[in-house]
Amino acid sequence: MLRILHLLNNMTGKITIRLVAVVSLSILITAVVSYEKLYQVTETNSNIRIDRAARAATALFTERLNSEFSGIYDPHGRPTAIRLKGETDDRSLSFRNDFDVILADIGATNQGAANLFKLNPETNAFDRFATTFRKPDGTMPPAMSIGSGHPAYDNIVNNKIHVGEVPVMERMRLAYLMPIQRVNGVVAGALAVDVGWVDDLVSARTDLRVHVIIATVLILLLVATYGAVNMSKELKPLRELAQYANDLASEAPAIAVPYKNRNDEIGVLAQGLERVVALQDKLANLAYKDVLTGLGNRSRYLRDIEISLNNCLSSNCKSTLIHLDIDNFKQINDAFGQKAGDDLLKIVASQVTSIFGQTSKIARLTSDQFTILVGNDASVTKVAELTESLLTTLRQPYHLTEGEIHLTASIGIVLLQHDAENVDEAHRNAGLALRKAKTNGGDQAVFFSSEMNDVLQDQIRLDRMLKIAIEEREIEIYFQPQISPSTNSLAGLEALARWNHSTEGYISPGKFIPIAESSGQIVALGTLVLDLACQQAAKWNEENFDFKHISVNVSPIQLWQPNFIDVLKNSLNRYNISGENIIIEITESVFVDHCEHRIAKVLAAIRAVGVKVSLDDFGSGYSSLGYLNRLPFDQLKIDRSFVTDIDKDQRKQQVLQGVLGLGNGLGFNIVVEGTETYEEVFVVKGMGCHAIQGFYFARPSHAARIPNMVREITRKKPEITALSA
Repeated sequence: MLRILHLLNNMTGKITIRLVAVVSLSILITAVVSYEKLYQVTETNSNIRIDRAARAATALFTERLNSEFSGIYDPHGRPTAIRLKGETDDRSLSFRNDFDVILADIGATNQGAANLFKLNPETNAFDRFATTFRKPDGTMPPAMSIGSGHPAYDNIVNNKIHVGEVPVMERMRLAYLMPIQRVNGVVAGALAVDVGWVDDLVSARTDLRVHVIIATVLILLLVATYGAVNMSKELKPLRELAQYANDLASEAPAIAVPYKNRNDEIGVLAQGLERVVALQDKLANLAYKDVLTGLGNRSRYLRDIEISLNNCLSSNCKSTLIHLDIDNFKQINDAFGQKAGDDLLKIVASQVTSIFGQTSKIARLTSDQFTILVGNDASVTKVAELTESLLTTLRQPYHLTEGEIHLTASIGIVLLQHDAENVDEAHRNAGLALRKAKTNGGDQAVFFSSEMNDVLQDQIRLDRMLKIAIEEREIEIYFQPQISPSTNSLAGLEALARWNHSTEGYISPGKFIPIAESSGQIVALGTLVLDLACQQAAKWNEENFDFKHISVNVSPIQLWQPNFIDVLKNSLNRYNISGENIIIEITESVFVDHCEHRIAKVLAAIRAVGVKVSLDDFGSGYSSLGYLNRLPFDQLKIDRSFVTDIDKDQRKQQVLQGVLGLGNGLGFNIVVEGTETYEEVFVVKGMGCHAIQGFYFARPSHAARIPNMVREITRKKPEITALSA
């Protein structure tokens, strides 16, 4: 003992003690800093992992069961709920074998577990009905519920997500629970995913602590010989791996994980990081890849735009965003089937990649819409050449098993460095350019211009004005007479919406009706026109003016509203008028995407009210003779395309004669629209129809003028004399 004390008291001992103390303190500080850094990285990676687990789980669940469920996401793409698409919660939230398969895939993908719960209305708890957990013998675990007192219960029952630690079998797991909602948004159950035991997730920190202690002891034994230089050298790999982990957490581009071939603690840590990198790549593949084409998906597209815009704004580089949409793709799917459509999309994806190259970022945004982000400072001329080459390639016939398919596409182009300051603006402007290409007939590419935004803003302004005009009943209706050609007497009237704004003046129906249809206000507009027509019918009844009937146009959107029949009844009852005073006019577009049984049902409901039904613009669209024979129409209105210049076209005369013969043979009341000249009226009159409607007899006019206008027409000779409206 005395000898040891002597050695410690001499210079060597003192220097050794001081060196050991300094090195020990340095080692301690280094260990603490490294441990804290890894703690932060581990916590960050855990948060990233559970977030990506939730995204992957939502994507897998809603993709496999897309007929029953859809995902709801916040602006950052984080899933906030899963919503049922129909009133099928009893089936969709009950145990099925495919749930076991899907949950197993989710658990395997996230290296964790997954559970499905259904809200029990009697206990107000969430009962588990499907899980990846199994007993050691492979059987199902005991029943389990999330009730009051569970860490996630308050959030889930209030339709919110819960992220954090939850108790499972007397241990804690890091989990992400999201509500499953009915169609009306009311919570009906929950999907829970986790990424493992919390203590397993932090095992790297525990391992590091042990390794640091061991390394410290070893280093202290060797410090007198090797000194601070060797200590710094030994800690260098640890610092590099910590920096690598930090870069990985911040999604910075990473090279291969260093030191993974070492057979020490550094190698173990590097191998752990390599597994994290592999998991990150796998999750990124799930989160950012379109399954059908192998291209990027919407999330990848939005991320790429954000990065490209930041580069453009910070370094004045050039990037171009292209939106491509296949023209009439729905018709291709309808004609050749879903498989042919999918095969075609794969071919188009391959052609886009071939023309724009691997350096461009290509994604599939929706069913038939692709996006291309062209960088490398490509010039406008180069972009135009590439898009024209793509359009030319797409025009070539495609020979599939189902048959030969011809297609075209529309393209919208935005120069990001000029026409966008953020992702939303870039996406919107590309959509505007694409819409312009579609409006121009398709099969072309259009560059975005500020005028397109002006048009959009004008449409938004008119949409707001139209909403106010409908609410304030500023919309009025004009009436156009339908004249019996044999007697020049009134056969009926058609009600037409007109808008004379207090400051904007007269706004054409051709301008405000498309806006009403695109914004959904067509239902409110149609309801107002129907109400005004019934109001005027009641007034004319009181004045003993025999107006015969008033025809009111009803859009397909309004017709398919669940309360349409109630709206019709209410308008008739409100003004105490008979259904015979009103005719509902529908166009042939009502036949699209609806089965004959459903159409017949709603037409029968209209006629049950006493209101007759007219098929408007016959011959301009769908034109099914089978529908004419089987559906309960009362009136047929021949489109003006049959009438224009009919006096000069012998073939038109033959076609119209055949249509009139068909209509008369089926017992329809027939109205011919669009007669504007004496010659047209003369030819039509000789073919036999019940009524003629057009500018030749009268233009649409305010209700106050109609009685005098009709009397003046009636006084004219049946030989037909023009009336100046």
